[in-house]
Parts: sequence; structure tokens; C-alpha cells
Amino acid sequence: MVNKRFLEIVERQKNPSLPVEKILTYPKSRSPTAIQNINFPDLPSESFLMSYDGTHGAYFQELIKKTNERFRGTKAEIPTGTSGEVQNMYAIKRMALVSTIANNSSLQNQGFYPINPMQSESLLKAGKLPDSSKYWEDLALLLYDTNGRNLKEAQALKESIIQHRTDLGLSQSDLEKRLVVVSAGGEVDSSMPHGVKPIIIPGITQVYHHEVLEKVGETINFDDYGLNGGLPLFNQLGSGDRTLYMPDETSDIGLRVLYRYWVLDLIARSDDLTDSNSVGRVTFAPQGRVSKK
Repeated sequence: MVNKRFLEIVERQKNPSLPVEKILTYPKSRSPTAIQNINFPDLPSESFLMSYDGTHGAYFQELIKKTNERFRGTKAEIPTGTSGEVQNMYAIKRMALVSTIANNSSLQNQGFYPINPMQSESLLKAGKLPDSSKYWEDLALLLYDTNGRNLKEAQALKESIIQHRTDLGLSQSDLEKRLVVVSAGGEVDSSMPHGVKPIIIPGITQVYHHEVLEKVGETINFDDYGLNGGLPLFNQLGSGDRTLYMPDETSDIGLRVLYRYWVLDLIARSDDLTDSNSVGRVTFAPQGRVSKK
């Protein structure tokens, strides 16, 4: 089967107008209500790749075990191993990791979650992101509409957003906009193409509109970092050594994946929730808890 992301890379390499690679330093829902709200700081104190061994090896081995117990038989199962970085990670697996942590008090108490797009860009700017020239990482879901790609997942996610609109701090009018969905969870659902339905986990999942999602049908160079929700603003577009790849379509786009790949471009058009080849990784960071008042 042809790897769609590989084709995107080939397309980029064949187009001489694009910037030369530059490595920078830098059923019924049983979803949980988060035990505590999680505070995702813009710039975490540290970050580390999900690995089978090393400083956090024991934590990740337990996380893999619990995730695979919960999502057995779906595309969210995590590959097992004894050493090195966990490879072949993609959006569906990331959703499963978030849900597994949210449902397990022991894992939750460690305070580790996958980074979000804003943290990715902040860590990149600070030179604290693990060597991103060697992997790509799915960072968020992009809900453009519910009429295009990943139709079932898009509709289910929209329903979950509507259900938790108040928890997410969204207005009624926000529901009609294109949305960035960060730290979505997942639950087993055999009616879904990959066996997993995307869901909102109150207190953990973040949903917001970003102006650049209106720039569909374009491939845009930008400068600096996406320090407003993990994506560049309009005033950063038009020149620079990074590229933002938007969907070719202008309507009926559906649910897509936002990912950063090794030359540090941002892809906001991938329609494959289960694609990363061997180079897909997940970066974790310590996340704080919001104190109860």
C-alpha cells in the first residue's frame, strides 16, 4: 500500500520552489470525566520521546500494557519492545494513550501527557525538543467539517464536541468553525473504520479555532514559530524557511491530522489517522494540574 505521507515528502523534494531543508534547534460512551484538570504549559520544563527503556522506561512499559489491554484488536495497539524509541506512532494510537492515562490513576499521577502543538513549537524554539529532524509526529486533529475524509470519525468527534461545548469553553457559533482538537481521547467502537472513536475528555482535551485553517487550498511558506495555538498567524505567512501544507480541497474536507515532520514543516492536510511508517514518534512532557478552588 502506498504511504501517503511518503508521497507528500516526494512532492516536496521534487518542487524546487519549496525551501531547502533546514534543521533548527529546537455502543454507549464510557469515556472518563478527568479526575483533575490538566494544565498544559506553553513551554514544558522538559520533553522526551516515548521509549521502551531509559529514565521513563517503566512508566511507558506500563502505559503500553494498559493501552493494549484497553484497545486490543484495534489500530490503536502499541508495538511492544524492550529498548529504543517506540516507533510507528500515529493519531489513533495517540488518542488511545490519552484515554488510557485518563482512566488510570497510577499513570495519571505521573503527570506525563503527549505534547500539544503549542508546546511542540515552544520546545522547538527553545531548543528543547528531541532531535525532530529524525522523525515526524502527529500533534492534533483538525476538524474542518463533517462532510469529507474520515467521515465517521469526523461526525463522532463533532457530536462529542457539541456534548462538551460548555466544558471546552466554546460558544454556539464556534461549533460552525474549523477546529483544532488537541489531546483527544479514543474509545473502542467496532463501527469505526479503525475500531476507535475519537472523543472529548473534559479537563484534558482542548478545542479551539485558528485563523490559518481558513487558508485551505494553499501551500504557504511561513517564518518563525507557531506560538499561537501551534500554528502560524496570517502575518507570518508568505515568506520564510518553513512550509504549511493545507488541504487541496476548499470544502468537504472532513477530519485531518496536523503533524510536524522531520524538516520541520507543518502538515495540516493528512487524511490518514493510522499512517506514520516507522518514523512516527510521540513526545511526552510533564504537565501540571489545576488546583481545585
